[in-house]
Amino acid sequence: VDTPKSDTANLLNYLYNHLSDHWWTVGMRATAHTILGNNTSTNGTILEVGCGNGAYLCELSEKYISDPTIGMDINTQALEHAKNIDNIQGSLLQGNFHHLPLAKNSVALSVGLDAFDQTHANLKIALSEIFRTLIKDGLLLIRVSAHPWLLGQHDQSFGTGRRYTKNEICEDITKAGFQIERFTYANCIMLLPAIITRIAINLRLATVENQFEIPNILNILLTKILLLEASLLKLINLPAGLSIYILARKPK
Repeated sequence: VDTPKSDTANLLNYLYNHLSDHWWTVGMRATAHTILGNNTSTNGTILEVGCGNGAYLCELSEKYISDPTIGMDINTQALEHAKNIDNIQGSLLQGNFHHLPLAKNSVALSVGLDAFDQTHANLKIALSEIFRTLIKDGLLLIRVSAHPWLLGQHDQSFGTGRRYTKNEICEDITKAGFQIERFTYANCIMLLPAIITRIAINLRLATVENQFEIPNILNILLTKILLLEASLLKLINLPAGLSIYILARKPK
């Protein structure tokens, strides 16, 4: 049974309000920085599509301090939360990545974390728009949910419409004209506990909300685990995990 849109909106609003320091969000932001590595942008705008509450956009602004940043989201609530971040830099736009309101060859780095796998997202059109707006040699960092067999109530609650295999996502990115520079899974250490939790949710033995009702000490421990994994990703690519990260480049 699909989660009603109002329930999904309420859950996302809860995340925007309370969970910028949740172990998963902290760890996944750290992982995204690791995948970007030492790639620096000095030739154009940095765009994050599906910027949510702006937490990662802030970190991008701090990392690429000399470059303009734009956060874009279709969700009004997300942008309202982003506007309220004290140290937010750059511009915020409400828009759809199927029709980016940006000029051709105007963006140096595009980032989409758990945006391209959302319900109603057309990956091919979105990638075409990203490709159009990127400068030559520009970068795309993308994160999507992995393993279609894991699709269930958890995904529906967060608006995730699809989980990808390695071959599916790599083929779409390559067909869009990009050259893939790095592929890795992430959230590998927590894969087995997550599978057990998803099964419990599907069997109605637990709820999606239960995942956020954890003691602070456990949140700290899980954060350290994902930060350790982010450090490990500086050395190797992971063979399995809940998420897929791809760093791709528009050819010169």
